[in-house]
Amino acid sequence: MREYKIGEVAEFLGTTIRAVRYYEEEGLLQPLRTAGGTRLYHQGHLARLKSILRLAANGFSLEAIRLIGSLRESCKSGDESSQKVSAQLDEKIKQLSLRILELQRLKQEISQANTIVRKCRGCKNRPSSKTCPACPVKKQLGSVALLNLVWDQDT
Repeated sequence: MREYKIGEVAEFLGTTIRAVRYYEEEGLLQPLRTAGGTRLYHQGHLARLKSILRLAANGFSLEAIRLIGSLRESCKSGDESSQKVSAQLDEKIKQLSLRILELQRLKQEISQANTIVRKCRGCKNRPSSKTCPACPVKKQLGSVALLNLVWDQDT
């Protein structure tokens, strides 16, 4: 079984040595140690860390990752483990489904805002309420909320 040093792990997974140490400090990763204290990682560690990094990059809290990573070992039987881990994963699926729905709504709103903003191409007026009272962006402020971030605050 090939073993990797922490720098190799960080480079392989596109993260930092500090991040690898952080997840170790948080108890999510337990590398092997040489007599001199050098951390050594095998493929199992890399696969586990890859999952941790992916969950973290997608908004999972450290507590949620820790719970998913530790539930199984706290159970007395495979049946208990299956039920607890499955319940936790079902909850995460539910949360992700709600987040995906919200992201789809946000994508639609950004697309609508983009379509309206593009109508200003070729306009020679300064983009403000005073200098462009007929601006298509201004006219749609009430229907596309994101435009309120784009438009000047003087309105």
